[in-house]
Amino acid sequence: MTSYLPCKLILIFLLASLGASAKATQQDQAVDGFKVRVEAMFRAVTGQPLKRAKKEPPLRPGSGNYTRAYSYSIVGYAARCFYLGEMLDEANAALFENAQHYLDNPKDIIDRDSFHWHADIVMRLIDMYGPEGKVHAGRLTAETEVACLKPIWIYVKTSAKYNKPDHATTKTWQFHSTENHHAMDFTTHWHFSKIARNKPEYRELKLVGGSTLEQHYRAWNEYIVVYCRERAKKGVCIEIMCPGYNTVWLKGFHNFRDFGEPEVSKSAEMLLDLYWAYWSQEQLDGVEGGGKTRVRNVNGFKHGTHGIPALGWYYFGIGSQDKDATTELNALLSDYQPPSLVAEIAHASRADGPYEIRQRAQGLGEQGTENAVMADGVTPNKFRTDGGGIVRYSYCDPAFTIGTLMTEARPLKDWVHISAQSRWQGVVFGDSPGARIVPVVRPAGKARDVLNGHWSVQSKGSLITQKLKGNKAGGPMIVWISEEGIGKPVRDGELVFVETKGAYAAVRVVGSEFELADKQVSNPSIEGDIRIAPPGRTILPKDDFAAVILEVMAKKDFKTFEDFRTKVKASKPEMNGALLVYQTVYGDRLSFDTSQKQTPTINEKPVDYTPPKVLESPFLNADYDKGVVTIQKGGQKKILDFTR
Repeated sequence: MTSYLPCKLILIFLLASLGASAKATQQDQAVDGFKVRVEAMFRAVTGQPLKRAKKEPPLRPGSGNYTRAYSYSIVGYAARCFYLGEMLDEANAALFENAQHYLDNPKDIIDRDSFHWHADIVMRLIDMYGPEGKVHAGRLTAETEVACLKPIWIYVKTSAKYNKPDHATTKTWQFHSTENHHAMDFTTHWHFSKIARNKPEYRELKLVGGSTLEQHYRAWNEYIVVYCRERAKKGVCIEIMCPGYNTVWLKGFHNFRDFGEPEVSKSAEMLLDLYWAYWSQEQLDGVEGGGKTRVRNVNGFKHGTHGIPALGWYYFGIGSQDKDATTELNALLSDYQPPSLVAEIAHASRADGPYEIRQRAQGLGEQGTENAVMADGVTPNKFRTDGGGIVRYSYCDPAFTIGTLMTEARPLKDWVHISAQSRWQGVVFGDSPGARIVPVVRPAGKARDVLNGHWSVQSKGSLITQKLKGNKAGGPMIVWISEEGIGKPVRDGELVFVETKGAYAAVRVVGSEFELADKQVSNPSIEGDIRIAPPGRTILPKDDFAAVILEVMAKKDFKTFEDFRTKVKASKPEMNGALLVYQTVYGDRLSFDTSQKQTPTINEKPVDYTPPKVLESPFLNADYDKGVVTIQKGGQKKILDFTR
């Protein structure tokens, strides 16, 4: 089931309240156009009535009703009304209705797929428009506030026994469920405690363990500061460059920034600055490139405009406008904007030609119980903090981005699953948002995800990859080539050549016959619906474990397509037993052990999975485990010091 409600009106409702931060921190020069773009979209639907999304049945046995879309439609409508000062009675009635649904259906409160997705938005509306609101006090009435807080209290007191602000022992790297669920959970804890701790009906109440809400709030303040620092020290995120999940992971940090005490507010703002620099240096016309995790089903074969790309459009005016997003509300209600330096990176990072990006990310550790967020007997995921096991490598040319997550060929038991789930690699081209080549292990049967599907080595625009023997739920290894933005493939023996307006690419299957087909790629999900990729071509090796080589170069480096083809054909792979040795079209010498025992090498040096920097590029640099990040471009520089 998708995490986004396809309802054009909802985004408009969510756009309502820009400039409403309770205590904005002074940013560098504001990025022009953000408020204008949001305001234009919002004004287009002024005066329109509430259109409720449906309440859906449970997604799995024992769960509550699936009400995420329903609650988003309510909260989005209320945000629009409060911002404009219109239909206030109807807006309050809608929020009251939403709260009453959860009080009447308490199982829905603790269901991981519904309640905490919108609870932080409700509390933002209270902080902005409630009886003591910082923007337009009283538009959200005292009676509505009382009603809204009741189900959130049930959530907090139930969840508190599973999710605790224990940063002293966990360093924030132990938590239940996934990265985005964990963040939405502690966002809800923090914000409810902040609002309710001084209210007579909540002041004396205690959580499991005896903490008051005041104590709970203070403990989460400390946790949030450490959490932000740890992401600067050891890796920005675990659900790497996943446009949907990154949005919901970060949405509560806008609340920390806007409504938190100074240290919390500053830490959250720096993390937002870091994330947008991280995204901006690698996106190409709003399309995120490089290795990713949790890019599920056929989503890796197309460009979605919701989530992070939608915010990229609103912040920087790049990419395309999204009309169906739902999870950007906190960002669009906030007056946070990325610094002008980050905007400059987003607009002009490739002006001086190609560059490399290396980043470390967390992934190794002990897998916890894979269950609902709140259930007795669950154990948390425990990430190792001595090194994440992932080196994220991208090569960014003005015409394309190619990237992968380089890891050792480890068994699945070494990884926390969210880091190994549906890993994405390949190339995106700048000519068209959906133009891409994706080597991937497809899910088997009705599985939605492959765990630990492939491993790889890459240098510049040359990538070697192979299906891992230690995968879970892995089906065939394929190479998918989009029809969008790419000319008809030309087969030449064990090679397939393609061209775009700005680049040439070649795919080589080593030591195996293969089929090149115009196949409709689909995957039956666990809910039973069929999700189908856009039109494309598929390379299907007969040997599932055959190594695949992908070469990409800019057209400007060759006189003709034939010159590129000649150069690629001259770079012949050699097999020394199981060891593949290959001289790339860039002149680098790669070795890749197809028996999956030895570490790959680049120019005779083994891949270093623990490099000294956690972030390394022309624009974003930080030493591992230090917590001080430098963002720079040209003569501009901004230091994010998370240690102070």
